[in-house]
Amino acid sequence: MNLQKKNDVFSLRPEKNESRYAWIDYAKGIAIILVVYRHIAYGLIARGVSLPHNVLAINDMLYSFRMPLFFLLSGVFFSKSIAKRGVKNFTFLKINTLLYPYLLWAVIQISLQIVFSRFTNSERSGKDFLNIFLQPRTLDQLWYLFALFNVTMLYMVVSGITGNKKLWQLLTGLVLLGIAPYVREFSTLYDIALHYIFFAIGDIAADYFLREQTQKQFAKLKNLLMLAPVFGLLQWYYLHHQDMNLYLFMIIALNGCLFVILLASWLASIRKMEFLNVIGHYSLYVYLLHVSIFALMRAVLLYLGVDNGIALLLILIPSSIFLSIIVYRTCLLLKWTFLFTGKFGEYHISKKSAHINLI
Repeated sequence: MNLQKKNDVFSLRPEKNESRYAWIDYAKGIAIILVVYRHIAYGLIARGVSLPHNVLAINDMLYSFRMPLFFLLSGVFFSKSIAKRGVKNFTFLKINTLLYPYLLWAVIQISLQIVFSRFTNSERSGKDFLNIFLQPRTLDQLWYLFALFNVTMLYMVVSGITGNKKLWQLLTGLVLLGIAPYVREFSTLYDIALHYIFFAIGDIAADYFLREQTQKQFAKLKNLLMLAPVFGLLQWYYLHHQDMNLYLFMIIALNGCLFVILLASWLASIRKMEFLNVIGHYSLYVYLLHVSIFALMRAVLLYLGVDNGIALLLILIPSSIFLSIIVYRTCLLLKWTFLFTGKFGEYHISKKSAHINLI
């Protein structure tokens, strides 16, 4: 690996792509940091490390909108992607970039948790390989990839059946949300039922979200400040009523999504906190890798006697994100793209860049 390639690994700048909307990566960056924060915090608790109540309360309060935001942003680009690639190539794209890495990393992560069971919080056995399909929620963070693949494929089928009528997609999402409590014990079905509505809303609102005038409005600080009190009140309500009706949950989650989108748009417009743009650009790979990385780092730090919960959080959150990006970029330079994307069907990765825009 020559010096230039080493510099490329540690530069942490996204590959240049003029077609991307900066606010989307900012939004994904905010969401993935919250995801990592939650996983690390509860991972520390499971290892017997104490954390202040407020640290966990803030985490729980901001839980409502993180994953709905990812589904909503994915829905925003559904119609454009279908129109660009066609149904066949779009399907292969999702198999290669969602289903394939899910299956591969589920096997890798379960295997590592079995081999290094004394250092992890998970008690794994061979039976857990069945949960890859039956109960993805038991596999830590990886369930999201399978859920997004299933939601996307179902949405595509419904779109074909209904002649791409958006109202039918909205009604389908609302019906599935009503069904969700009855299939909660079957996480494969539950995740589809819970998140379909957010994907549908993203697709329905896509034209509005992507208008230049809309983006200018989103980037205005006054709109962000006007929404902030409502956001704060609804998140506080969610913190104390987490077993609420799912239709009320949907409203609170959508409010949270909108707040993050406004915040991301404002930050992107003033070009501040650009590390969020970078983190969002690599959010999928952070999602895939951070659990294994922080589990290893946590074990080392605890062995070295670092057991202060706040100190561990401050070390593990940025370092696990940073190292996830470094590992991914190193794999690209080594041409180990098979770890992240499949090669099924006619879809193939550009030789210039193996990074895939999944939204």
